[in-house]
Amino acid sequence: MAADSAYVLPDDELAQLQKLSGDYQPEITGPLVGERQSSAAITAEYANADPVYRTKTAALPDKYAYFRTCRGDGQCGWRAIAFTYYEALLREANVAKFDTEEARLMSMANLFNMAGLPTEMIMDFAEDVFGLMQKLAQTLRNGEGNADDVLLQTFNDEAESMSIITFFKFLASAWIQTHPNDFAGFVHGDLKSYCGNNIEPTASEIDYVAVAALAAALIKPTGFGLEIMYLDRSAGEEANVTPFVQTTEQSGLWQPTIRLLYRPGHYDILYKAEDFPVPVQPVPEQAPLHVALANPYNDTFIAAPSNVDLMAMMPGLYSTGLGQRWPSVSYDFDATPAPQPMQSYPPAPEAIAPVTSSHQEFVPVHASPAVQHAPANHHSIQLEAPPINLTMQQPASTTLERAALSLERPGPFRPSMYELEHMHALPLQTSIMKNSHYNTAHFLNPDFQPEAWSPEHGSGSKGKHRSTS
Repeated sequence: MAADSAYVLPDDELAQLQKLSGDYQPEITGPLVGERQSSAAITAEYANADPVYRTKTAALPDKYAYFRTCRGDGQCGWRAIAFTYYEALLREANVAKFDTEEARLMSMANLFNMAGLPTEMIMDFAEDVFGLMQKLAQTLRNGEGNADDVLLQTFNDEAESMSIITFFKFLASAWIQTHPNDFAGFVHGDLKSYCGNNIEPTASEIDYVAVAALAAALIKPTGFGLEIMYLDRSAGEEANVTPFVQTTEQSGLWQPTIRLLYRPGHYDILYKAEDFPVPVQPVPEQAPLHVALANPYNDTFIAAPSNVDLMAMMPGLYSTGLGQRWPSVSYDFDATPAPQPMQSYPPAPEAIAPVTSSHQEFVPVHASPAVQHAPANHHSIQLEAPPINLTMQQPASTTLERAALSLERPGPFRPSMYELEHMHALPLQTSIMKNSHYNTAHFLNPDFQPEAWSPEHGSGSKGKHRSTS
């Protein structure tokens, strides 16, 4: 029994399969330039990868807070530099800088002529470059606040994005060819052939030489910085950073720095936290606070009925009797200096004759000779407050005419029905008390007052007659 031999593909089929494998391109999805996001996503992406990548990406968020993806279609490096160039102009927020850069790039037509490149065709691509500059400058000038969105939308338009990238490719090619001493030692063959094969074609990816050319022709004259972090399997716990251009100081301010992340075959954009400082919210200005201090001595009282009723609620000011709404003292409400009509009241009843008693009648010195009431079998005390005239102001639209009211009340003092009789105190002097220093008649008492003899008391003692028998 013959063993079955393994099937072997013919050479032509093997060659065809090899060609198909080499030409295979995976479907590329995603935006041409993505939104800015946290760099912790890169750490999570390499969580299960090689230990070297895990270590380096774990330290990435400590220095770089954000990153932005670029589609890996072979143009990611060109697109990353072109996008960050415009973004750095926006971060500087200087409208005049856009005008300066537009004039400078227009002058590059002489450089294209020196390199023998088709200047007219290149300037067609330059229209989109300058058009985006003018659009962003106008947005800043108007203060619309959506310049970042305009930039992102433009670079996600494939036609405009490729037009801008193509202009920058020709700019790098012209710079390399016109500066042979800087690049001749880094390329094989002549510079013109190198640029025609590796830089100018549409599908060409950016390399180290092209990055150096754009850094010198595009980035350095603006004062911006450019550095690239290389994430590879080299030794170390952090990715290596290569600075291409050092940032410079212009007008007392340090210019922005463009940062790229290179992973084998792909470029993305990196940002530090200080690249996008948190805007300070303006503190709203507080309106001045006006406080009216109460001054009871200067405030004028408006003699309105509601105000008088309110004063009647104060204890002790007005009588609490029903129907009585004016105080017992006389008030004269004068709205104007002119004489006011006075309301007449019936005369008061005649005063009752006070009962004569052996006690004294207390009449205040300031009492007016008004009507006096003396209840029978009581001691009479006549108290009446003097009339008080208060001139009160009232609104012009209201006419308030009040007569001076004189109402008498007995006052808070109520006389007693009992009469105080002055009695002579009985002498309470004993022999012990008389000789004690507590007695005021004793000379050792601090309030010493000698006793005085009074003829009303008669002789205090009678002499004894000695018996003659």
